[in-house]
Amino acid sequence: MKMERCFESEDDWLSLMPTEPLESQCCGSGCKPCVYDVYQKELAQWEEAKAKKDRSLLTKQKEESSNSELNPDTFTAFKISSVEQLTEDTCQYKFELPGNSSLGLSLGQHIVLRGMVNGLEVQRAYTPVSPVNAEGYFEVLIKCYEAGLMSQYIKSWIEGETVFWRGPFGGFPYSPNQYGELLMLASGTGIAPMLPILQYITENEDDETFITLVGCFRTFENIYLKPLLQDQSRYWNVRTCYVLSQESSLEKLPWSYQENTHTGHITENLMKKMINSCRRKPFVLICGSVAFNEDMTRSLKAIGLKQDSYFVF
Repeated sequence: MKMERCFESEDDWLSLMPTEPLESQCCGSGCKPCVYDVYQKELAQWEEAKAKKDRSLLTKQKEESSNSELNPDTFTAFKISSVEQLTEDTCQYKFELPGNSSLGLSLGQHIVLRGMVNGLEVQRAYTPVSPVNAEGYFEVLIKCYEAGLMSQYIKSWIEGETVFWRGPFGGFPYSPNQYGELLMLASGTGIAPMLPILQYITENEDDETFITLVGCFRTFENIYLKPLLQDQSRYWNVRTCYVLSQESSLEKLPWSYQENTHTGHITENLMKKMINSCRRKPFVLICGSVAFNEDMTRSLKAIGLKQDSYFVF
């Protein structure tokens, strides 16, 4: 009598074993859960299923969802409804949400994008620039880099395409009138987490927090979302100013920008002037490249601000 083949061989189970994430799959933003946390969870489920010889336990593992509800553990599909080119290397992407639903983010939270490039999975974190209470859509500001893996994937996006996000993660805990003034130091796309906070304050008539937004860009042409920033600066409690690293003169700038724009970089002396010009004691928000964040933190410490006086995204 011929023995029947075991339904679950060792090879069968090994083929179902979760694959450990590559470095490129970690966005490096300290997400909870990180892709490595998700992997450990799935590995534990696989080990339990293998020990009990019960494949049904693996159905708990979900890699993707199409219900348009954001989830930190799984990737959800969202459709691109529009693409707006802002500068030569930066676009604003608008994504659809069903009906009047909201993405459900808190202030300063980011979401993680998954892309595939030449068979390699890549993940990167981005903070939506749309208001946290936006209904039916959310918008993300993305700068593409010549040699960036994720940039290669993003450059191929067209209207109507579906991409996958998970989250939210992080955030800046904030309550109306919690601080006398917020001094926002943002470099390039680091302006993204500042915008929902700015709009959250200006949309609340009872929030009397002063805001000074300092945007650091290479040139005047590289300033993102000028109309939105100009509209926000018309509020009684909002000031916007710019630091342009590659502009040698302010004379060619529109007159409305000349008075509140500096050339070069934020030096320690300029930082002192900004803090001294604040109408109330400021709490500082910082977002930019790693080098920018380190420079700003160093300058703040040099002029006597303590760690509980600033927040780095």
